[in-house]
Amino acid sequence: MERGLDERAAASDASTGAPIPTGMSGQPDSRLGKASLWRGAAVMGIAMLVSKVIGTLQKIPLQNIAGDRVFGIYNAVYPLYQLLLAAVTAGFPVAVSLLVAEREAAGDREGAYKVLGASALLLSISGAAGFVLLWAGADLVAGWIGDKGTAPAIRMTALALWVVPLMAALRGYYQGLGRMLPSAVSQLAEQSVRVAGMLLLLAIGWQLGWADPELAAGATAGSAIGGAVGLAVMGLYWLREKRERSGRQKKSAASVESSADKWQLLDEQDERNGLLAIVRRLSALALPVALGALAVPALSVVDAFTVPRLLRDTVGDADALAAFGLYSRGQPLVQLVVMVAGAIGAALVPALAAARVRGDGSGLRQHANITMRTAWSLGAAAAVGLVILAEPINVMLYADDNGTLAFALVACTALAGTVNAIAAAVLQGLGQVRGPMLFMLAAAALKAALNAVLVPPYGIAGAACAGIAALTAAALLSAVAVRRATGAAAMPARDAAGMGLALAVMAAALVLAERGGAALLGPALPPRAAAAVLALGGTALGAALFFAAALRSGGIRARDLRALPRGEAIAARLRRWRLLPRGE
Repeated sequence: MERGLDERAAASDASTGAPIPTGMSGQPDSRLGKASLWRGAAVMGIAMLVSKVIGTLQKIPLQNIAGDRVFGIYNAVYPLYQLLLAAVTAGFPVAVSLLVAEREAAGDREGAYKVLGASALLLSISGAAGFVLLWAGADLVAGWIGDKGTAPAIRMTALALWVVPLMAALRGYYQGLGRMLPSAVSQLAEQSVRVAGMLLLLAIGWQLGWADPELAAGATAGSAIGGAVGLAVMGLYWLREKRERSGRQKKSAASVESSADKWQLLDEQDERNGLLAIVRRLSALALPVALGALAVPALSVVDAFTVPRLLRDTVGDADALAAFGLYSRGQPLVQLVVMVAGAIGAALVPALAAARVRGDGSGLRQHANITMRTAWSLGAAAAVGLVILAEPINVMLYADDNGTLAFALVACTALAGTVNAIAAAVLQGLGQVRGPMLFMLAAAALKAALNAVLVPPYGIAGAACAGIAALTAAALLSAVAVRRATGAAAMPARDAAGMGLALAVMAAALVLAERGGAALLGPALPPRAAAAVLALGGTALGAALFFAAALRSGGIRARDLRALPRGEAIAARLRRWRLLPRGE
């Protein structure tokens, strides 16, 4: 049974973590059909992407309403919540969905209910323990951060641990049934209400004259509000199913009795149906994923515990978290770039996995080459564009140009972040899940060491430079790991030259547009409106010029496009538009 479970885990959808629904034989249920499976994956993928975009961009109105100090407190506290939430829940939705799918494959709906009950109990206890740790230790953790004013925000964040773990168990249950809509609706409701609740509490607090620590606490309380609504959505689906189940119980009982021999094959030992046995299996499946998930917020946690404390010696206690807020301004955009890169990586991984399964070494190398070239090219373009447009973007989003140098330096990490995201997707698609985790943990250790060296003399610019070095090290390690796993070759000199030329064309055009546009728009528009025109117009112009120049100079070739879905049609259209050379 364990072997079958591992095989089913390998067949689970890479982008959603949900297992493919199976029939009684354990094979994909032909009645559902490929269209149904892809619809479920698409629903979950879109919901996850929209949720992440909402969660990333909500930081901008937070800073606009409450200012840099509250923004700094939020960015110091929230990674701690993410870390503890990952420790408590990461891996459990997938583990629950796998065990539920296993029970459903044998027709054992009651067994699926037992899995849900065991996971709900385990996660609720874990969440309560996490709440106690954060709530009781808030003052201690605030001392580690270096500002006692963060304690109220830490306590408000802890409230979410009462509801989010139970919600994770229910999401895993429905994913195991092959029903992705409940999880998707719950995710969107959770994030939307979280942001709405945060903004409402900020507006109320601003009107009532709350101090910065109270405003930050109101912002972090949004996680508990959103989690409660997300859990309520899952609860409604569960109640509806419970009503439907009451009418099917007799039929289900007869089905279970008639398939007793199948239960014996699936569950050779009766104690596996026991609560403790299910808990042990859930923990064994979820623990490796949870350990890997801890690496994701590791760099942010390192910054939270080091940068504010180190800044106190240069800017003073009162302004340390305000400076940390300035340092955090560029991170939402970089996270957005990395998020898009992760989605691209997830889209490219199936072709790699298919080539690996077929034993097609040549195809595997070709797809790996294209994937990693895409990572370096898109990451470099995003980094260059954000650096050149750092000032207008900073003014557009945050109303002033404070911290523009740190903003530009943080923007440089878009290159390494993109490579890390896409390389991690490739390695995980090839079954090498430990590499990305270890690389990020190594980057976190390097970041801590470099923060200690660079922040005291250079402030937030030093912290940004430490991030560039740490993430670049992880990106290089990831690229080497992909090369070893797939046999991918380095980018040919001609292709690299074409990509370099495309970057140069884009950079030159953006510099001219930014300088000239500022002179023209400055007298005509308010500063923030002028900055918005420059930032948005520059982004569109830069993207168009980069891709056009990359196509014409050979940085992107027709053979690369043909490897994509509908690539031949894309290449033909670009050739008609004279963006691809005729010989391609």
